[in-house]
Amino acid sequence: MDTNKKVKPLVRKEDIKAGLVRLGLKNGDMVGVHSSLSSFGHVEGGADTVIDALLETVGKHGNVVMSTHSANLSKDKRTPEMVALGISWLFKILPYDPDTTPVTTGIIPETFRKRRGVVRGRHPSLSIAAFGPQAEVLSEGWHRLLELDGSILLIGVGLDRCTAMHLAEKRVRFPDRILEKITPPKWFVEQHPESEWEWDVGPYPDFAKLTRPCIDRGIMKTVKVGEATMRLAKLRGLIDLYVEHLEKNPDLFYFTSTA
Repeated sequence: MDTNKKVKPLVRKEDIKAGLVRLGLKNGDMVGVHSSLSSFGHVEGGADTVIDALLETVGKHGNVVMSTHSANLSKDKRTPEMVALGISWLFKILPYDPDTTPVTTGIIPETFRKRRGVVRGRHPSLSIAAFGPQAEVLSEGWHRLLELDGSILLIGVGLDRCTAMHLAEKRVRFPDRILEKITPPKWFVEQHPESEWEWDVGPYPDFAKLTRPCIDRGIMKTVKVGEATMRLAKLRGLIDLYVEHLEKNPDLFYFTSTA
Protein backbone atom coordinates (compact mmCIF):
# COMPACT_ATOMS: atom_id res chain seq x y z
CA MET A 1 0.00 0.00 0.00
CA ASP A 2 1.34 3.41 -1.01
CA THR A 3 0.95 5.55 2.12
CA ASN A 4 2.50 8.55 0.35
CA LYS A 5 -0.21 8.70 -2.31
CA LYS A 6 -2.05 12.00 -2.10
CA VAL A 7 -5.74 11.71 -1.25
CA LYS A 8 -7.94 13.82 -3.47
CA PRO A 9 -10.23 16.21 -1.59
CA LEU A 10 -13.95 15.50 -1.54
CA VAL A 11 -15.93 18.40 -2.98
CA ARG A 12 -19.69 18.72 -2.46
CA LYS A 13 -22.30 20.87 -4.17
CA GLU A 14 -22.42 23.33 -1.29
CA ASP A 15 -18.64 23.80 -1.53
CA ILE A 16 -18.94 24.74 -5.20
CA LYS A 17 -21.90 27.03 -4.56
CA ALA A 18 -20.01 28.78 -1.78
CA GLY A 19 -17.08 29.33 -4.13
CA LEU A 20 -19.32 30.73 -6.84
CA VAL A 21 -20.87 33.16 -4.36
CA ARG A 22 -17.40 34.28 -3.23
CA LEU A 23 -16.58 34.99 -6.86
CA GLY A 24 -19.65 37.21 -7.07
CA LEU A 25 -21.90 34.99 -9.19
CA LYS A 26 -25.49 35.67 -8.22
CA ASN A 27 -29.14 35.12 -9.01
CA GLY A 28 -30.08 36.25 -12.52
CA ASP A 29 -26.53 36.23 -13.91
CA MET A 30 -25.53 34.99 -17.37
CA VAL A 31 -22.35 32.94 -17.33
CA GLY A 32 -20.34 31.04 -19.92
CA VAL A 33 -18.48 28.11 -18.39
CA HIS A 34 -15.26 26.30 -19.33
CA SER A 35 -14.42 23.47 -17.00
CA SER A 36 -12.44 20.45 -15.86
CA LEU A 37 -14.26 18.13 -13.49
CA SER A 38 -11.08 16.36 -12.38
CA SER A 39 -9.50 19.66 -11.33
CA PHE A 40 -11.61 19.67 -8.14
CA GLY A 41 -10.28 16.35 -6.87
CA HIS A 42 -13.31 14.16 -6.29
CA VAL A 43 -16.76 15.71 -6.73
CA GLU A 44 -19.57 13.95 -4.93
CA GLY A 45 -22.15 13.27 -7.63
CA GLY A 46 -19.80 14.11 -10.51
CA ALA A 47 -20.64 16.47 -13.36
CA ASP A 48 -24.30 16.75 -12.38
CA THR A 49 -23.27 18.24 -9.04
CA VAL A 50 -21.29 21.00 -10.75
CA ILE A 51 -24.16 21.76 -13.12
CA ASP A 52 -26.67 21.82 -10.26
CA ALA A 53 -24.43 24.20 -8.31
CA LEU A 54 -24.27 26.56 -11.29
CA LEU A 55 -28.00 26.49 -12.01
CA GLU A 56 -28.97 26.95 -8.38
CA THR A 57 -26.58 29.89 -8.01
CA VAL A 58 -27.89 31.83 -11.03
CA GLY A 59 -31.48 30.79 -10.29
CA LYS A 60 -34.45 30.50 -12.62
CA HIS A 61 -33.84 33.96 -14.09
CA GLY A 62 -30.16 33.24 -14.81
CA ASN A 63 -28.49 31.52 -17.76
CA VAL A 64 -25.64 29.04 -18.05
CA VAL A 65 -23.72 28.56 -21.32
CA MET A 66 -21.09 25.96 -22.25
CA SER A 67 -18.96 25.08 -25.26
CA THR A 68 -20.20 21.86 -26.86
CA HIS A 69 -17.70 21.50 -29.70
CA SER A 70 -18.56 18.38 -31.67
CA ALA A 71 -16.78 15.05 -31.87
CA ASN A 72 -18.15 14.59 -35.42
CA LEU A 73 -14.80 15.25 -37.09
CA SER A 74 -12.75 13.04 -39.38
CA LYS A 75 -9.07 13.92 -39.62
CA ASP A 76 -7.89 14.57 -43.16
CA LYS A 77 -4.32 14.52 -44.41
CA ARG A 78 -2.70 17.89 -45.08
CA THR A 79 -0.79 18.21 -48.32
CA PRO A 80 2.81 19.53 -48.24
CA GLU A 81 1.44 22.78 -49.70
CA MET A 82 -1.05 23.10 -46.83
CA VAL A 83 1.66 22.46 -44.28
CA ALA A 84 3.80 25.15 -45.91
CA LEU A 85 0.86 27.55 -45.64
CA GLY A 86 0.69 26.91 -41.90
CA ILE A 87 -2.55 24.90 -41.87
CA SER A 88 -2.43 23.50 -38.32
CA TRP A 89 -5.10 20.84 -38.72
CA LEU A 90 -7.75 19.70 -41.19
CA PHE A 91 -10.93 17.80 -40.32
CA LYS A 92 -13.95 16.90 -42.39
CA ILE A 93 -17.17 17.73 -40.52
CA LEU A 94 -19.45 14.70 -40.44
CA PRO A 95 -23.27 14.93 -40.04
CA TYR A 96 -24.23 16.82 -36.89
CA ASP A 97 -27.25 16.28 -34.66
CA PRO A 98 -27.46 18.69 -31.68
CA ASP A 99 -29.42 16.09 -29.72
CA THR A 100 -26.99 13.19 -30.12
CA THR A 101 -23.54 14.33 -31.29
CA PRO A 102 -21.05 14.02 -28.38
CA VAL A 103 -18.78 16.88 -27.37
CA THR A 104 -15.00 17.17 -27.09
CA THR A 105 -14.98 19.78 -24.32
CA GLY A 106 -15.29 17.53 -21.28
CA ILE A 107 -17.72 15.56 -19.16
CA ILE A 108 -19.44 18.62 -17.66
CA PRO A 109 -20.64 20.05 -21.03
CA GLU A 110 -21.34 16.52 -22.29
CA THR A 111 -23.64 15.98 -19.31
CA PHE A 112 -25.06 19.50 -19.62
CA ARG A 113 -26.10 19.13 -23.27
CA LYS A 114 -28.30 16.13 -22.33
CA ARG A 115 -30.26 18.04 -19.70
CA ARG A 116 -33.89 18.71 -20.37
CA GLY A 117 -34.39 22.32 -21.42
CA VAL A 118 -30.83 22.86 -22.65
CA VAL A 119 -30.66 24.43 -26.13
CA ARG A 120 -27.67 23.50 -28.28
CA GLY A 121 -26.62 25.69 -31.19
CA ARG A 122 -26.69 24.66 -34.84
CA HIS A 123 -23.00 25.20 -35.69
CA PRO A 124 -21.86 21.83 -37.07
CA SER A 125 -18.58 21.72 -35.13
CA LEU A 126 -18.30 24.70 -32.75
CA SER A 127 -21.70 24.78 -31.09
CA ILE A 128 -22.46 26.15 -27.66
CA ALA A 129 -25.35 25.09 -25.42
CA ALA A 130 -27.38 27.16 -22.98
CA PHE A 131 -30.00 26.83 -20.28
CA GLY A 132 -32.24 29.60 -18.99
CA PRO A 133 -34.72 32.22 -20.19
CA GLN A 134 -32.28 33.45 -22.90
CA ALA A 135 -31.09 30.00 -23.96
CA GLU A 136 -32.28 30.23 -27.57
CA VAL A 137 -30.47 33.51 -28.14
CA LEU A 138 -27.32 32.55 -26.23
CA SER A 139 -26.97 29.29 -28.16
CA GLU A 140 -26.35 31.34 -31.32
CA GLY A 141 -22.77 32.10 -30.29
CA TRP A 142 -20.50 33.79 -27.77
CA HIS A 143 -21.26 37.18 -29.31
CA ARG A 144 -24.71 36.93 -27.70
CA LEU A 145 -23.21 36.52 -24.23
CA LEU A 146 -21.09 39.60 -24.92
CA GLU A 147 -24.11 41.60 -26.10
CA LEU A 148 -26.04 40.62 -22.97
CA ASP A 149 -23.12 41.59 -20.69
CA GLY A 150 -22.50 38.09 -19.38
CA SER A 151 -19.51 36.65 -17.56
CA ILE A 152 -16.99 33.89 -18.18
CA LEU A 153 -16.31 31.28 -15.50
CA LEU A 154 -13.18 29.13 -15.71
CA ILE A 155 -13.29 26.03 -13.51
CA GLY A 156 -9.88 24.42 -13.22
CA VAL A 157 -8.84 25.66 -16.67
CA GLY A 158 -7.20 28.80 -18.00
CA LEU A 159 -8.02 31.53 -20.48
CA ASP A 160 -6.50 29.37 -23.21
CA ARG A 161 -9.83 27.48 -23.18
CA CYS A 162 -11.94 30.63 -23.57
CA THR A 163 -12.88 30.58 -27.26
CA ALA A 164 -15.00 33.73 -26.79
CA MET A 165 -11.70 35.64 -26.76
CA HIS A 166 -11.68 35.40 -30.55
CA LEU A 167 -14.39 38.10 -30.53
CA ALA A 168 -11.65 40.66 -29.86
CA GLU A 169 -9.90 39.86 -33.14
CA LYS A 170 -12.73 41.43 -35.12
CA ARG A 171 -12.00 44.79 -33.48
CA VAL A 172 -8.28 44.89 -34.26
CA ARG A 173 -6.34 45.76 -37.42
CA PHE A 174 -3.46 43.31 -37.29
CA PRO A 175 -0.03 44.14 -38.77
CA ASP A 176 0.60 42.56 -42.14
CA ARG A 177 3.27 40.28 -40.63
CA ILE A 178 0.55 38.58 -38.57
CA LEU A 179 -2.21 38.71 -41.17
CA GLU A 180 0.06 36.86 -43.59
CA LYS A 181 0.39 34.03 -41.07
CA ILE A 182 -3.23 33.70 -39.96
CA THR A 183 -5.08 34.30 -43.24
CA PRO A 184 -5.41 31.33 -45.61
CA PRO A 185 -5.39 31.93 -49.39
CA LYS A 186 -8.71 32.22 -51.19
CA TRP A 187 -8.30 28.94 -53.03
CA PHE A 188 -7.95 27.03 -49.76
CA VAL A 189 -11.11 28.55 -48.26
CA GLU A 190 -13.04 27.82 -51.45
CA GLN A 191 -11.94 24.18 -51.39
CA HIS A 192 -12.53 23.84 -47.64
CA PRO A 193 -15.57 25.95 -46.67
CA GLU A 194 -16.02 26.29 -42.90
CA SER A 195 -19.52 24.84 -43.14
CA GLU A 196 -17.95 21.51 -44.17
CA TRP A 197 -14.42 21.62 -42.80
CA GLU A 198 -12.74 22.40 -39.48
CA TRP A 199 -9.25 23.89 -39.86
CA ASP A 200 -6.91 26.51 -38.48
CA VAL A 201 -4.00 28.38 -39.93
CA GLY A 202 -0.92 29.92 -38.40
CA PRO A 203 -0.05 30.37 -34.73
CA TYR A 204 -2.96 30.08 -32.30
CA PRO A 205 -3.20 33.11 -29.98
CA ASP A 206 -2.01 32.47 -26.42
CA PHE A 207 -4.98 33.85 -24.48
CA ALA A 208 -3.42 32.70 -21.19
CA LYS A 209 -0.97 35.60 -21.35
CA LEU A 210 -3.87 37.91 -20.51
CA THR A 211 -4.45 36.24 -17.12
CA ARG A 212 -2.04 38.37 -15.07
CA PRO A 213 -3.21 41.67 -16.65
CA CYS A 214 -6.81 40.65 -15.86
CA ILE A 215 -5.99 40.04 -12.22
CA ASP A 216 -3.90 43.22 -11.96
CA ARG A 217 -6.75 45.30 -13.40
CA GLY A 218 -9.29 43.70 -11.08
CA ILE A 219 -11.22 42.27 -14.03
CA MET A 220 -10.87 38.67 -12.85
CA LYS A 221 -11.67 37.23 -9.41
CA THR A 222 -10.21 33.92 -8.22
CA VAL A 223 -11.14 31.37 -5.54
CA LYS A 224 -10.03 27.82 -4.73
CA VAL A 225 -12.51 24.97 -4.28
CA GLY A 226 -10.93 21.61 -3.57
CA GLU A 227 -7.92 21.56 -5.85
CA ALA A 228 -9.63 23.64 -8.54
CA THR A 229 -8.95 27.31 -9.16
CA MET A 230 -12.15 29.04 -10.29
CA ARG A 231 -11.95 32.38 -12.09
CA LEU A 232 -14.79 34.75 -12.96
CA ALA A 233 -14.67 37.81 -15.22
CA LYS A 234 -17.08 39.89 -17.25
CA LEU A 235 -16.70 38.91 -20.90
CA ARG A 236 -16.82 42.56 -21.96
CA GLY A 237 -13.94 43.37 -19.63
CA LEU A 238 -11.91 40.46 -21.04
CA ILE A 239 -12.53 41.48 -24.63
CA ASP A 240 -11.78 45.17 -24.04
CA LEU A 241 -8.51 44.34 -22.29
CA TYR A 242 -7.50 41.86 -24.98
CA VAL A 243 -8.19 44.44 -27.69
CA GLU A 244 -6.03 46.93 -25.80
CA HIS A 245 -3.12 44.48 -25.61
CA LEU A 246 -3.52 43.28 -29.20
CA GLU A 247 -3.31 46.86 -30.42
CA LYS A 248 -0.16 47.47 -28.39
CA ASN A 249 1.69 44.19 -28.86
CA PRO A 250 -0.03 41.47 -30.91
CA ASP A 251 3.26 39.58 -31.22
CA LEU A 252 3.03 38.69 -27.54
CA PHE A 253 0.01 36.49 -28.29
CA TYR A 254 0.87 35.21 -31.75
CA PHE A 255 4.52 34.19 -31.30
CA THR A 256 5.59 36.07 -34.42
CA SER A 257 8.77 37.98 -35.06
CA THR A 258 8.79 41.78 -35.13
CA ALA A 259 11.60 41.71 -37.68
